[in-house]
Amino acid sequence: MAASYKGAQIKIEGPDLFAIREQFKRLPRNIAARVIGAGLRRAAAPGEKALKSIVSQMQGPTGNLRRAIKTIVKRYPRDGAAVAVVGFVKAGTGKSKSAQGGKVKKGPDRAFHQFWLEFGTRDRLVGTAATTPYARSSRAENRRLRKSLGAKQARELKEQTQAVRQQGGYIASSFNKLGPFVLKKSKGGGRVQTTPGYPKAFFKKSATPIHIRGIDAQRPVHAAFEMSRAAIAANLESEMKKALENGQKIMADMAMRAAQMRDLGRHL
Repeated sequence: MAASYKGAQIKIEGPDLFAIREQFKRLPRNIAARVIGAGLRRAAAPGEKALKSIVSQMQGPTGNLRRAIKTIVKRYPRDGAAVAVVGFVKAGTGKSKSAQGGKVKKGPDRAFHQFWLEFGTRDRLVGTAATTPYARSSRAENRRLRKSLGAKQARELKEQTQAVRQQGGYIASSFNKLGPFVLKKSKGGGRVQTTPGYPKAFFKKSATPIHIRGIDAQRPVHAAFEMSRAAIAANLESEMKKALENGQKIMADMAMRAAQMRDLGRHL
């Protein structure tokens, strides 16, 4: 029996396991697949626990990463085999809702960023200057201007005001993705802070293009594998023995019920 991650392997050998494997072959394949799958799920539990522990330390604003951790068991009843996989479920197939009012959503399968955390990302550049005004005139303000100045002068004044309000720089912001936030200057002056704070919101403005450094590979799945491999290896042998016993018990129960049905048939 073996478990692997990019070349790292848990390999368990021995006469006991060889004997267990041979005895599994005596069971009907569908029953063998059923009990082996249940045993593998129990054996893999330390891996899921380790991954959740690691991810809890790198959790972002939505909680999506930890929420997507699952142990998936695939049974092969035609072959009498099963496989257990611990990791993040496929993203974007289940129900979800906006995390904070923006485009980013939260749900049980929204860990689209799992690959980036495992393998890292490249640097990127905010190279397009922002031209949208910070603030727009309200309807009430527009009505007051038209009433006091007339429509033409009010329109000209608005255009001048908007020109002053232009951002005129490069903006890196979480507004579109994570939703609205409040900007305020820190007590020390100069630096802009967001409410809520990072990582739930962020804002940066620059007169020049903004270079955003890529993230290094954090490899949570690999780290969890290394952390739990000894425990999984220890579990596998004992859980396969339990699985075999469960399979034999199922066969014994089926044989007993069949005998009871035969006896009942004789009395009818």
